[in-house]
Amino acid sequence: MARFQARLLTTLFLVASSVIAQPKRATLDAQLNFKSLHAGDHGVLAIVVNVAEGYHAQSHKPLDKNLIPLTVKIDPNAAIEPGEPQYPEPVIENYPLLGSVSVYTGRVTIYVPINVKADAPAGSLSIKGSTKLQICDDKACYPPETRKFDVAVNIAGPSQPTEVNLPELFTGYHASATTAPTTVATATTSPSDFKVTEVAADPSIDLFGHTITLGKNAYAPAFFFAFLVGIIFNVMPCVLPVLPLKAIGFYEVSQHNRAKSLALGLVFSLGLVASFAVLGLLVIVLQVFKWGELFSNLWFLSALVIVLVVMGLSMFGVFTVNLPTSVYRFTPRHDTYTGNFLFGILTAALSTPCTFGMFFFLLAWALSQPAHIGVLLMIVVGIGMAFPYFLLSAFPELARRFPRSGPWAETVKQLMGFLLLGTAAYFAGPFIEKVLGENSYWWVIFAIIVVAGVFLIWRTWTHSRAWLPRAVAAVIAIAMIVPSFLLVQLLTAKPYEWLAYTPERLAEAQKSGKIVLIDFTAIWCGNCHWVETFVLNSRRIVKTVDDHQIVMLKADLSDDTAPGRPLLNQLNPVGAIPLTAIYAPSLKQPIQLNGIYQVRDLEKAISQAAEKG
Repeated sequence: MARFQARLLTTLFLVASSVIAQPKRATLDAQLNFKSLHAGDHGVLAIVVNVAEGYHAQSHKPLDKNLIPLTVKIDPNAAIEPGEPQYPEPVIENYPLLGSVSVYTGRVTIYVPINVKADAPAGSLSIKGSTKLQICDDKACYPPETRKFDVAVNIAGPSQPTEVNLPELFTGYHASATTAPTTVATATTSPSDFKVTEVAADPSIDLFGHTITLGKNAYAPAFFFAFLVGIIFNVMPCVLPVLPLKAIGFYEVSQHNRAKSLALGLVFSLGLVASFAVLGLLVIVLQVFKWGELFSNLWFLSALVIVLVVMGLSMFGVFTVNLPTSVYRFTPRHDTYTGNFLFGILTAALSTPCTFGMFFFLLAWALSQPAHIGVLLMIVVGIGMAFPYFLLSAFPELARRFPRSGPWAETVKQLMGFLLLGTAAYFAGPFIEKVLGENSYWWVIFAIIVVAGVFLIWRTWTHSRAWLPRAVAAVIAIAMIVPSFLLVQLLTAKPYEWLAYTPERLAEAQKSGKIVLIDFTAIWCGNCHWVETFVLNSRRIVKTVDDHQIVMLKADLSDDTAPGRPLLNQLNPVGAIPLTAIYAPSLKQPIQLNGIYQVRDLEKAISQAAEKG
């Protein structure tokens, strides 16, 4: 059973991150030939598709009707009139498994003439559109993708001059297709006034070899996956400490009748769903912070650690002896409506640090939707997470069969207290490191586990004289302590010295002509520890890093003022970690690996960077 659960969790992790763990087969950029235009002027939009080496894109006119042509579409805009796109001439290639195909390779530039209407108001103008393409290699074709772009240009007043933008990019444009701009080009417009943003391809996820893409109007599958992901959140590693608390809550509410039990379960669900609604408002609509970024706020982290410590100590009956009754305000009680609502909020908060791998493709889709759709999607995730608990609250008679008192029930409760204290130590990592040094919080957690194991043996010897319970307790304690010791050794291993990321250090490393690897991580990010321990610190990667003399930079985002945060937001608008970015001298954009990925994925990315370098 344990082996099956381990395989299931591993599969879930890989399924969640598989779509974002692969290097891009093609990138997209869009530029306008003028940084600003006047009402009534003409411009040219260049959409550049860079197809990675070893791949090709189907041309605008593929030879097989079943293949997807490369097309560019400009979204309707009241201020402009787009002309017909000008596509480059394709090349006919022959592949043993594909036959003759009409393709584009390397850098592909499509030009679209843009006429600004005479009544266009002065100010910022956003020209949006999309490029649909199908990427193939020499053996097979991948599912078609839709890449969106958004080009911001300033509509200047009559007396304001304009400035030419990247003239070398437009040398292939046929000027006869439209009238050249009538404005005289000068150098008075600042490049900072011109902004180009590439929006990621339609979010997708690979499920057992089948790629599921969430298009812009894919509401039904998006909300179905949101509900399913919410349920799966309950078995993710960061949420595991919550499970025994949920068990205790179910145990306590079972003392009531079915109606009261259901009411308490509903209130808990409302607290959890309300938290996800607020997170949706802050992350998607207002974009105050990124998903999981709350844990970089030391005030929020301090409050969470205090709550966990208080709840852990309450398992040992500390409050009834040493602390005043007012401390109970910090401890959500499962047999009250207020306590259940607060516990729902706590459950949602604890779920955020390491659920991102399961959530990335949904959050990316939500960010492309109107605000109310994005918030509603977040609410559905909360409903999915609360659903199992609400379902259990409908059957309180199940919990009534378990013993309510006695030394063994008390021992189990106190062991859960140790679990809560260990969780508090994990989230208190940034504070512990400042006092005891790097990675010291892992050894603090290990010390708590040792104490819990010794406590279990002592309690068993106190309550039972039979040899079997004592032997079982000793085996459980050893099973707790020994694997924990080995795991902490892996987590604190340092096969090479990381350099702390700064923009200056990255620029210096790039000037040296070496490959640069940046690991975006945080102490509170469980998935980040997994990637660093079992991928970045694996023997194969350590050897690869040494062979290529890769410069290793670590961008620790545990603090909300971390220098790596602007770069993370630039590379990934969603702000996802873990993220590994690999820079090479001849790469315009770094190769990115998001979420949990495997050793072979990183080896392939490094190999591609080395070939480009």
